Amino acid sequence: MFQKKKLMTLHPKYLGGIFALFVLLFLGSALFEYHYRKSEIEHIMREEAGLLMHSLREGAENALAGYNENRDLLTGSLIDQLRLIDRLDRQRELTSADLTTIAGKSGIYRLNIFDRNGRRIAFSAPPDHAPLLRECNPDLFLQPVLSGGKDSLVVGIRQSFSGRGPRLIAAVKRSRGGVIAGNADATRLLELRSRIGVEQLIRRIGAGTPGIAYIIWQDSTGVVAATPNMSNKAAILRDPFLDSAMKGGLPVTRMIDTGGVKVYEVASPFYHDMTSEGLLRIGLKPDHFTTALDKLRNRLLMLVGFIAVGGLVLFNLVIARRDEAAVREAYRRVQTFSSAILENMADAVVTVDADGIVTLVNRPAEALFRISSNDVQGKPAREVFAGCPELLSGISSARESASFNREFPCSADGRERTLEGSFSLIAGRGGGNDGVIVVLRDLTEHRAMRQFIERQEKLRAMGELASGVAHEIRNPLNAIGILAQRLDIEFSPTADEPEYRHLVRTVVSEVQRVNTIIQRFLKFGRPPRLVPEKTDLDDFVRSYAAVLQCEAEKKGVGFTVEAGSNATVMIDREQMQQVLLNIVRNAVDATPRGGIITISAYRRGEKVVVGIADTGAGIAEGQLSEIFNLYFTTREEGSGMGLSIANQIVHAHGGVIEVSSREGEGSVFSVLLPTA
Repeated sequence: MFQKKKLMTLHPKYLGGIFALFVLLFLGSALFEYHYRKSEIEHIMREEAGLLMHSLREGAENALAGYNENRDLLTGSLIDQLRLIDRLDRQRELTSADLTTIAGKSGIYRLNIFDRNGRRIAFSAPPDHAPLLRECNPDLFLQPVLSGGKDSLVVGIRQSFSGRGPRLIAAVKRSRGGVIAGNADATRLLELRSRIGVEQLIRRIGAGTPGIAYIIWQDSTGVVAATPNMSNKAAILRDPFLDSAMKGGLPVTRMIDTGGVKVYEVASPFYHDMTSEGLLRIGLKPDHFTTALDKLRNRLLMLVGFIAVGGLVLFNLVIARRDEAAVREAYRRVQTFSSAILENMADAVVTVDADGIVTLVNRPAEALFRISSNDVQGKPAREVFAGCPELLSGISSARESASFNREFPCSADGRERTLEGSFSLIAGRGGGNDGVIVVLRDLTEHRAMRQFIERQEKLRAMGELASGVAHEIRNPLNAIGILAQRLDIEFSPTADEPEYRHLVRTVVSEVQRVNTIIQRFLKFGRPPRLVPEKTDLDDFVRSYAAVLQCEAEKKGVGFTVEAGSNATVMIDREQMQQVLLNIVRNAVDATPRGGIITISAYRRGEKVVVGIADTGAGIAEGQLSEIFNLYFTTREEGSGMGLSIANQIVHAHGGVIEVSSREGEGSVFSVLLPTA
């Protein structure tokens, strides 16, 4: 049951693939059996044809051997008789009457004597017909003997000129010069050939074996002998297959169509006494092959029927599963689309179920809180966001109201951040509570940038004001100073001269003090001129640690340095030292005896940070926005220009100063600088 359910859950394309695999296996097995059976039958037929071919060749060779022996005996007897006639002719030149008498006694059908010029000078007349009236031309076949090249010659079997049947013709050299020729009746020899020859053997084997369709013996000119049904087969050279079989010397096979009937043919060259006698061809009836094909055809029809039934079942299954697959695909698309939206949102998203368990954290939320979604899913929200109580409070409040927005501080990623949260209730079925979704936006950088812009606007405005006031005051102030100096030099009072001198000199001193203040105004109104150089930040912090430590130890405050940024920056070393000195002096003033000041150098993204942290009284929240204003100070002896000048120098370096502070716990000034 489990396997059936598991199969039903497969995708239709996988089911189709499995079905196609089974079809291929069945077809493969059928094709394999077909080729195996075909090769097996061909092997058997080839073996059978080989045995028949061997038997036929042996019988043909024996028949030819018997025929040739009888022909040689008859030919030898004829030549011996001709040589006896030559001896008689040497003793006395024989006449036609002598030849007729000798022919009648020896059984020779006809005798002829030719002189050296090939002219017939004597001949015998057979008793069964009138004497031959025409002269014959012996040059046609007796030339080798007349020319002296041979002593004897066997012309072979020829039809007689009178139409009285076949004749075996032979000739010997005449001692008196010329040729003695004779021929014997070859009718009985040819009858023997027909009784024991290859032709009779072919007909007998072809007619007596049921599995043989035909047997053919043919040479380059045409058919020599064949079974009656194949007497008119083509010559060898008209068929490339037969021509290649003759030239190859080995048996070859093929399947051909003869009159609409398939025949398995074997062709083999036929030799006798190292002489080619032509080609033997045996055609076998492929009854076993046809039967095997019929069985295979029936099996294929059964397989097609099985495939059709299986196809109908698969089609019904696909139709039944199609809607389910479409719904599943639509759900997957919606889920994928929703996941893509959540993952690619710039805002952090956190979802918590009704039991306070974290169910989703997108990528921006992972980066904000430095957590992993795989690690926190399934854990309680109070455990995951323990450093952000305002977030937990908002989640609790969202369970009671539909949605609301709230800004709150949060400790995330080791930093104090300002977050804006949108809390919404996830309504379940029947109006129930399925959890809370929180969309968080980090306002820390935005607020810091806004404060930086406001700070720069204030500095610019104060710089312009200071520059304008300095220029307006400087001229009358110089005039007052010159007049006071002249009064001190050129005039002498008649009474109370010491008091006069004291007052005049006091005026000159105050004018100089005011002028110093004006110089500061002018310096503050102009951007600082930097002489930057490539500097190892860690070495820079360590090199000035001794000077900064002296400022702290004067008040009994501890001092530590943690430099591990491994960064290089382009800074004006002298002015950046002034920045550190101004911030450390403020930290020393705010830290009671026994407190600790820590300077650290580290990386934050693409920037480096020099942090100055103290354990002092901290800064009131309402004063954080004013500490960089010119002349703002909380100390009676302070000038209120240290942090303003430090902020101006850092800004000229392309950096920014961040401040976080809690009253009673201390403050942290972070100088952010770009790397070289």
